[in-house]
Amino acid sequence: MMRSLAGVAGAIVLALGMMALGRAAALAHGLTAVPAKLRHSTASRIILASVDASAAQDNGDDAPPSDQDIARRRHEYASAFAISAAILLLAVIAALTLRHRGAAAAGIAALAALGIGALLQFTASKGLPMFLWPPPHLWLGTFAADFMLAVMLAAVGGTMLRPGTRRVMGSIVIAEIAWWGIPIYAGAAGLTLSIAQQRMEVNWLVFLGTAVGAVAAPAAAWATASLASAIAERMTLRRT
Repeated sequence: MMRSLAGVAGAIVLALGMMALGRAAALAHGLTAVPAKLRHSTASRIILASVDASAAQDNGDDAPPSDQDIARRRHEYASAFAISAAILLLAVIAALTLRHRGAAAAGIAALAALGIGALLQFTASKGLPMFLWPPPHLWLGTFAADFMLAVMLAAVGGTMLRPGTRRVMGSIVIAEIAWWGIPIYAGAAGLTLSIAQQRMEVNWLVFLGTAVGAVAAPAAAWATASLASAIAERMTLRRT
């Protein structure tokens, strides 16, 4: 039970943090929280689903989001990642203190997946800034969020399975369900980005990202689950 709770907590901590930050920004600035340049930009042909459709009608401004816009978003994301990491780290410490190997492994797996998500978010910041740095409450519709949550859920689930074939197959099944299911539910909840007036390179980028994620997420989840289980086992043995 503790292991399941650790996994579920890890999967929702960052999502809730992002949504809370995003809703706070939206309440403070309304829909104009999305900068005007960003809302009207057609450089990447990507618009935010929550913004009025009229924001996409101006095709004369090709200016990308300003450095200030991106810096503000980076700060919001950094805060959410840091808070989530602190919560998961405390959970791991508590599990190790109680010598609960399963819960510790699940917590370590969730923390590792969080690191993967942060790495994706903060290194892939060029090319399509609108797509990569949306308002936090729309983050669940991005590649980084989908990949991180798919890996997190599958890795946590993998720690509950025996090493070998069961862990490999379990990681694949959970990761694939999460990879394809999260965007569907995020879209139904309005937590996605919509793409307008797609250019050919954007179409190929979306297709390539989807294919890569579907293959890489299960592999990353299996590796994370195995590593987390090994670390938890070693650390709990040291405490006995």
